[in-house]
Amino acid sequence: MVLGTSCVRRPLATCPEKGGADWREVNSPHFRISTDLGSRVARFTAVELEQLRAALLLAWGSEVDPPGQVEVIVARSEMELEEFTQGAVLEAFTDSSSRSPLMVMAGEGLFLREEPEGLQVQAHELAHHILRFEMVRQPRWLSEGLATWAQTVRFSSLRRKATFGGIHWNSLRYVLSHKPLTLEKLWAWDEQPLTSVAETVPYYASSWLWVVYLMDQHPERFRDFMDRLGRAEEPRRAWEEAFEGVTGLNEAVQRYQPQQKEQLTVELPRITPKLKVRELDCAEIHALRARLFLRSPGRRSLETRLSLASREVEEALREDPTNVNAVLLQASLTVEPEQRLTLAQALVRARPESGPAWSLLGQALQETNAPAAAQEQALQRALKLDPEDVDALVAMAWLHTERGETAEGLAKAERAVELAPGRASTLEAYAALLFQSGRCEESVIAQQRAIGIVGAHVTEALREAAEATQLAMRRKLAEYMGHCRGEPK
Repeated sequence: MVLGTSCVRRPLATCPEKGGADWREVNSPHFRISTDLGSRVARFTAVELEQLRAALLLAWGSEVDPPGQVEVIVARSEMELEEFTQGAVLEAFTDSSSRSPLMVMAGEGLFLREEPEGLQVQAHELAHHILRFEMVRQPRWLSEGLATWAQTVRFSSLRRKATFGGIHWNSLRYVLSHKPLTLEKLWAWDEQPLTSVAETVPYYASSWLWVVYLMDQHPERFRDFMDRLGRAEEPRRAWEEAFEGVTGLNEAVQRYQPQQKEQLTVELPRITPKLKVRELDCAEIHALRARLFLRSPGRRSLETRLSLASREVEEALREDPTNVNAVLLQASLTVEPEQRLTLAQALVRARPESGPAWSLLGQALQETNAPAAAQEQALQRALKLDPEDVDALVAMAWLHTERGETAEGLAKAERAVELAPGRASTLEAYAALLFQSGRCEESVIAQQRAIGIVGAHVTEALREAAEATQLAMRRKLAEYMGHCRGEPK
């Protein structure tokens, strides 16, 4: 028994020389996948994510085509992710707060077509990403209801058709055994304190039922509602306009029985994306582990997360002192602006062709009040190397505004929001720039969007910080609204 127990080891998402498997990165047009699954499985996963993305875009029936890449981390198993999530009940998670949107999931040694439940997870999280571009304003009940509707997707055997709108059985079982929440309670979801997973179950299930009901019984009005949200109308006002004169919806939803019928089938083009595969070295793997410690759900305190992430960054820098991802993380964990500037200067000397390195330098120069010419030079170099660097765009927007170049600043900020509509800090910066330029009503809308994002998804360890952030953002919103109404300061 002792021998048997000692031979059982938890698999680790780490370097091969430290007991892990080989890691590789697969780049496709819209995804950058890091995984310790085999090379063949990694390639299949990239192709199937591209197919799923195409199916979701066709399902929305619009011209939206989200720019950039989604970063995806696929661990071999849930046991590997356990090191980072510490038993948090989840199938996958997303995070839009950093340089690029992130999706994390466990592969369990399979690619998507062999595991329909895994496909549901991918579809739900990817739907959230796409919907941020489709509807710039969205109440949480609508966002979660649509994502749950999307995760019932099924592909034909040859992957030429995708069908949506089947029954989401967990949600159906819940609403059959409990009364679904009224629409008024679902609207209040956005205003409530951030809640635990268990507390949100009635909201997720009821949101799915409302979306299915509205698609089935009021398709034209529902589409009008979503179109209005896409034009940035205030959600409640958009609802009242789209459903003017309609009464008795709460009672109708209580009586509604979803039918096991597909609501939508889309024809897929043949999707054969070009893939680039490269092996990840140990420095990159440690940097990846640091991001997982920082951004995973779970019970760990913020202090513990920072400590674990710092240790991984130190390991990465021991392996390669100029690894870009590791230095970027080191800078984010460094409090003093002057120290961040020193790190950035060293990084651009070592990696002069790295856009993120120049972006870090531009931001560090800005934080230390360096001459505007030096800031501009670094940021322009960053944007030449990577025109879609959201951080560099926001920093350049501030630089333009400080020099009185309001139009140029807003153009950069607007582009940043187009690239990262799910990132609260980008929207908050955009709101501030709009306010400074005298576009008061638009600044209110942008700030409201930012507040909604902060409240949507947050790990337990960051709940207190998120609530404090929301409170500060609401105070700023009140300032904007008071100015719009002409109230004295």
